[in-house]
Amino acid sequence: MAMQLDFFTEKTDIDFLKEEVSIVRQSSDKVRKSLFARHNELCKMYMELHERMEIIEKNICIGVK
Repeated sequence: MAMQLDFFTEKTDIDFLKEEVSIVRQSSDKVRKSLFARHNELCKMYMELHERMEIIEKNICIGVK
């Protein structure tokens, strides 16, 4: 018995929802990675400013004595 296969299957609502969830997941992963990268960058800037502030305070205290 010969059977004809459909090459054009219709997408169901579940298929559309799965695609949408996948797109949202990829987008949220990109945002999460971006936030971590920005946080690390800000942390480095903060540490640099903190070190510079300590040097400035140390030199001010030496100058007062």
